[in-house]
Amino acid sequence: MAELKRFIGHGLVLDIEPIRTDPEPEQNITLALVEGLARDPENGHAAGRLAERGAHAVAFGCTSASYVLGPEGDAAIIAEMQAASGLPATTTSSAVVEALRVLGVQSVAVLSPHIDDLNARLRVHLESAGFTVTSMVGLNLRCDIEDVEPAETREVVESEVDRPDADAVFISCTGMRTAEIIGAMEASLGKPVVTANQATLWHVGRLAGVGMGRPERGRLLAESVR
Repeated sequence: MAELKRFIGHGLVLDIEPIRTDPEPEQNITLALVEGLARDPENGHAAGRLAERGAHAVAFGCTSASYVLGPEGDAAIIAEMQAASGLPATTTSSAVVEALRVLGVQSVAVLSPHIDDLNARLRVHLESAGFTVTSMVGLNLRCDIEDVEPAETREVVESEVDRPDADAVFISCTGMRTAEIIGAMEASLGKPVVTANQATLWHVGRLAGVGMGRPERGRLLAESVR
């Protein structure tokens, strides 16, 4: 929640509805667990509750659970939320694809905190959307993703992830703390850096007709949504 708030621009009000999951899933982030999250009927129910509270658009805020079942699985989550809420809807994975397209990206270098089984699905998702994945670096973490220090993330991106032929860098997972380092990374790398939370809030704001206008949080948020 604290990390998400660091991306919010003027005019966007954030309302979060937790989705019930197995106890403490962060203790063992596996392929099977994430597939279960993607199929959870609570995804739609939560969107419906947000609509009842006055939301203008809804987003499913999890990168891995929105790409793990492929483009069809991602589309199914969006359709479920739209049906339950009657509102425009997106997921983190769809938001990332849209963000990369708006930025004119064709090739992307990727950092993911997750295990290789999940990272392979992420590569397929991005390639299915038409992007060339120039590198895919996984930290192979099964828990405590929020504990990765932003300085460590930046060091890995600049030394291991980025490639000269990548038009942009994508940092996957809404658990990664990236708000404070995006501007510095873009200046150092000379290219856009898109992150999960950044893209999710940008896209749901766009769907709600609200501009973000947070240039210190990356090129994606440099201008208000039109």
